[in-house]
Amino acid sequence: MTVYTIFTYVGIAALLLTLLRYRFARPSNVLICYLQNFTGALFIFSGFVKAIDPLGTSYKMHEYFEKFAEEGLCPVWEYLATWSTPMSILMIAAELFFGFMLIIGWMPRFTVTIIWWLTLFFTLLTGYTYLSGYCISSLFVALSVAAMVVLGAVPLIGRANVRNLVLLGGLLFVAGLFLWFRSPSFGCAFTDTKMKVTDCGCFGDFIKLKPWETFYKDVFLDVLILALVLGYKEIKPVLTGLRQTLTAVVTGVAALAVCLYHVYGNEPSIDFRPYKIGNDIAALRKEVKPAVIEMTFIYKNKKTGEMRSFAMNELSSINSDEWEFVDRKDVVKDPGIPAKINNLFIENEEGVNVTDSLLAEPGYSFWVISPDVGKANLSAFEQLRELAATARKSGASFYAIVRNEGNIEDFRKRIGADYPFLYADETPLKTIIRSNPGLVLLRKGVVVNKWHHRHLPTSDELRKLYFTQQ
Repeated sequence: MTVYTIFTYVGIAALLLTLLRYRFARPSNVLICYLQNFTGALFIFSGFVKAIDPLGTSYKMHEYFEKFAEEGLCPVWEYLATWSTPMSILMIAAELFFGFMLIIGWMPRFTVTIIWWLTLFFTLLTGYTYLSGYCISSLFVALSVAAMVVLGAVPLIGRANVRNLVLLGGLLFVAGLFLWFRSPSFGCAFTDTKMKVTDCGCFGDFIKLKPWETFYKDVFLDVLILALVLGYKEIKPVLTGLRQTLTAVVTGVAALAVCLYHVYGNEPSIDFRPYKIGNDIAALRKEVKPAVIEMTFIYKNKKTGEMRSFAMNELSSINSDEWEFVDRKDVVKDPGIPAKINNLFIENEEGVNVTDSLLAEPGYSFWVISPDVGKANLSAFEQLRELAATARKSGASFYAIVRNEGNIEDFRKRIGADYPFLYADETPLKTIIRSNPGLVLLRKGVVVNKWHHRHLPTSDELRKLYFTQQ
């Protein structure tokens, strides 16, 4: 699945919606009607794949705030990071709500304005993600924010001549930034490793877009939605009166309910992560196809100053009296296909990597996952202690895998845990399960089941489901 495939499916859905609208109530402007349906359908899809896993979006927003803190105003960004989960819930619910409201034509000017602001906000995030690979300066970031503020004010201006003037000024502002970006004096050459955030999380874990793909996707959407901003008067409501109001209320409540349901008590109902039930973690940790990287060596001609690149097999032909070494660069000939899971490393108390041995265990293996024991639900560990006893009596192994925060031994005594504690990085632990703590059952490296701490099985259920046949 690629972003182009998504756009194709959304485009077909928008066409069907437009034909349906044309069949029952001919729109005054077919093009605006299609753009209305296309944008609304895309917002609903984007919101849905994130609504089933809002914590994933929360973690991504937290990552953005951490990177922003490195640029300055650290206390502000650190404070906002503490609100990343409520902010992600509201943002996702807004995507779902206003996407549907745009399709039914609810309060066109207000709806289009909010969608315009959301898209400009997303463009800033994805632009920062991608353009940070060019060593962008703080001045460039500040001017980009100013340009988006100017463009964001366009739908608020009632007088057409003033609105057009502000729009023209905003577009010229953006054009100036683009010319600066393309000029030889701008920053430095693009390097993947310089990017602050490597994935925007625009479609959750459903699809991982390259930074430049998601940035250009948002620029494309900016153009489409700008047409809606200028032509919002052509958007006609499908419903009117009380039916329209009730639809808006029900949609808003439902959007919030879906997000809250998946944040405060449940795993994602549709799991797009590499650790979903049925996946072989051991197999997904293996590289599918190795990358092909060619080392090139840059030399400078001592007489003419000419810069020239040489491959490894050409080094023996270089005349050291004529050429002097300057630098070495790695050229990626084929990126290959990396492992889907490349950051899971589990260590024991002695710091020994035990990941492979854990995944190779032939019987059932239970993992209690806690990315932050300081924020874990302590009452859940009482039931986990009972499950640990049941598992061990049945011949299964039972471990806790946590982030090593230096006070783990005190924590173990406090919860009365008599099973081994292992350590891993916080990021993969948050990816494995959206619960703190959560319980994962594996067999020979394959995920058999996962439980949120609010829905842990009883000892009798474990025996009945997994141990009666052993």
